[in-house]
Amino acid sequence: MIAAAVVVTTLGVGVSVVTQVTAQTRVDPATGAAIPGATRIPPVLTRVPPPITTVPPRPRGRVDWQGAVGGLRQSGGSSESLATNLDKAEVDATKVPILLPNDPKIMAGARIYSFGDYYTITADAPGAGISLSGTTAIIPLPATKPLKIDPVGPEGLTVQRTVDGQLASFTRYGVLYTVEVRCEKAGDLRCADDNYVLGLVGKTTTVVLGAAARAEAGLGG
Repeated sequence: MIAAAVVVTTLGVGVSVVTQVTAQTRVDPATGAAIPGATRIPPVLTRVPPPITTVPPRPRGRVDWQGAVGGLRQSGGSSESLATNLDKAEVDATKVPILLPNDPKIMAGARIYSFGDYYTITADAPGAGISLSGTTAIIPLPATKPLKIDPVGPEGLTVQRTVDGQLASFTRYGVLYTVEVRCEKAGDLRCADDNYVLGLVGKTTTVVLGAAARAEAGLGG
């Protein structure tokens, strides 16, 4: 004799698993009556999906749009000339002020990748690679590697030695910007100390605002 039952197992608040269990009852072949105590319920294994976890987003700062618009006006025609070779669609999708180095040679072959409130620009130099980025995310300083905090220069200017170069970061208009230099050869003087990367930071002053950033600043598209 076979009987079916439904077992409801509660796993947590508002979460239940419904399992159909088939019970098998032994019957006396002589009389056809069920044998007392001989009912066997096979074990049922129910796979419970793992809980869904979400990663909280990083806190983000506010952009000083008034200051950024002022920087755009100070940049004058440099904004358009330096950004000529950048993908306009990527520029327009960027919601933060883009900072470019006032160096036409570096910007000649530069490429930009936008992620809305974060962007990165890569450029090639003879024997080296250059990366520039900007984000409104608040990122804690790494504690495992020594940092050089420079009291002179942009707000929060720090320089860090990397495996193959130098990385500088600073804050402007409420945005965290980074300038990184990576050298192909270990003895390259551009990566041996922070003079070259600090020189790049000093030249990274040209402000570019794409359509999304202009909308955020109240300037229209």
